[in-house]
Amino acid sequence: MSDAVLIRELRSSDRADFIAVMAEAFEKDPLFLTAFGARGEGGWERRVASFLSFMFDMNRLMQGTPRGLFVNGRLCACVLLDPPVSRLASAAGAFASALRFVPVASTLPMRATAFLNTYTKRTRVAAPRGPHGYLVMIGVLPQMQGCGFGRRMVEDAITRTRDDPSATGIALDTENDANVRLYEGWGFRKRASLDLGGVHAHCMFLPFGEPE
Repeated sequence: MSDAVLIRELRSSDRADFIAVMAEAFEKDPLFLTAFGARGEGGWERRVASFLSFMFDMNRLMQGTPRGLFVNGRLCACVLLDPPVSRLASAAGAFASALRFVPVASTLPMRATAFLNTYTKRTRVAAPRGPHGYLVMIGVLPQMQGCGFGRRMVEDAITRTRDDPSATGIALDTENDANVRLYEGWGFRKRASLDLGGVHAHCMFLPFGEPE
């Protein structure tokens, strides 16, 4: 019998599983290594769990849609997708986010907090002006990679954003050079490549209508 695969919205009760999946998926991600250090360093688990819990809760607060892919009831892949908003609304959301980030910042070195703030500000400036969805995070358990689960989650995010008539497209940022060609296969276009102190962020956008 083939494995049963289900994609659904994540609930508050899924938070702990979300944190576990994303901590594994992003363990070697350049952004995570710069902000939180390597697994095994003192306090790594606490720093990463605090950050991922904040991201999960903020996505739900901003009426986003945290989604998960389950295989035989086990969470194997996750996505955080923000709904289409204008830059003005995004700025208001950033203010709310900054307030809620205070408890997370208390677990991080000052340099890590400064880095994450810089990353957010500079990548958001590179985003389009019109209302657009934003693919905040996507992660797949390392042992489940290569099964097409990441592709299914990206396509799910694109479809859900297209269903919003106000959406001009969907944006994302990636710190992995190899991912750029993958996203280009879906029609994403690079808007900027930013050097953020050793981390190179590629800001990409998939337009739904005519190019800007």
